[in-house]
Amino acid sequence: MKLSYVVTFFLPVVALANPLPVSNAEAEGESAGLVPRSKQVCKIVNAGTVNCRYDPWVPNNALDRIRTTFKSGTGHDFTCWTEGECIQGNCTWDWAHNWGCYVPGYYTDSKCTKARLGHC
Repeated sequence: MKLSYVVTFFLPVVALANPLPVSNAEAEGESAGLVPRSKQVCKIVNAGTVNCRYDPWVPNNALDRIRTTFKSGTGHDFTCWTEGECIQGNCTWDWAHNWGCYVPGYYTDSKCTKARLGHC
């Protein structure tokens, strides 16, 4: 009975007396390519309206793959880019984080570069 009291008292003390090494989980995540993406607010350019699509590969301009439409000059949050159907020689598609869809890179302004966004 007394042993259980002693163990109950000293176990937390012993646990605190033996500090664990500082975690380097953040450094390990970065080495594995898991880094936070940079969110960029980019405006829609080069068209009156642009379709934001579920995927960057659109067979025959499929209307069922359109999530929403963005008007020219409006700003939206983009977090990364991927490759997809080429529009005017630009094969990047930018991920509209708040909408859950892709916009061709040809239709986003110069703030949405590969370097600023990072690959999805």
